[in-house]
Amino acid sequence: MLLTLLLSHVLLLSGLEIPPPFGVGETLRYEAKLGYFPVGTATVTVSRTTRERGADAYVFTMAGQGGPPGWRVRYDLTSWVDSRRFNSLRFHRRLVQGGKLDEHEYLIVPDSARYSEIGVAGAWVAPSEPLDELAFLYFLRTTTLELGRSYQYSRYFKTGYNPVQVKVAGAREAVALPDGRNVPSLPVELTSRGMTMKVWLTDDSRRLPVQLEVPLQFGVVSLQLVGEEQRASGAAGR
Repeated sequence: MLLTLLLSHVLLLSGLEIPPPFGVGETLRYEAKLGYFPVGTATVTVSRTTRERGADAYVFTMAGQGGPPGWRVRYDLTSWVDSRRFNSLRFHRRLVQGGKLDEHEYLIVPDSARYSEIGVAGAWVAPSEPLDELAFLYFLRTTTLELGRSYQYSRYFKTGYNPVQVKVAGAREAVALPDGRNVPSLPVELTSRGMTMKVWLTDDSRRLPVQLEVPLQFGVVSLQLVGEEQRASGAAGR
């Protein structure tokens, strides 16, 4: 921990950017459970880098499927995030449930603090440093989090969901990695408009999200990390 702080201090003094704790090709695989019962899977990936409206951007993806009988869903999220300023630039959400498709794609413009939805007339106010829900998970991996501290962020691109309250527990908790090792983690709660989700981040330089608890219509689903790999970098593209 001391070495990490010293390295961060040296990089700041030298004017260099601190590299993020993830890279292109990082792929995290999760098993979803409702209580003790497996109900699905999810994969979260740093897919590639690209150019998005003139900015270098990460492309983050999340794909999952599952749910109890009668609630089976398939969802796909794609987030384009400015790799220098770490602001969302574009966000695509696709959800299929019961044969019904719910799909939205948003263009987010941090410099003008506006966002719009493709196929829908008009534009709406956004924060000057906007994030979508998938980008927010990666943002948590890059920002300072101290035990027992609470933070408030008004960065979700739809302003009606701000502020997002982030609360770090007062003590570390041991979590299991896919290789069987137990490591300390930072338990973090995120609350927006009365809804709370939890994420456990490894207390090391990678800040891996080892476990998540997400409230859904049919109950609280737990996502447990069961696999992690570094795939070959993808070619630039949209």
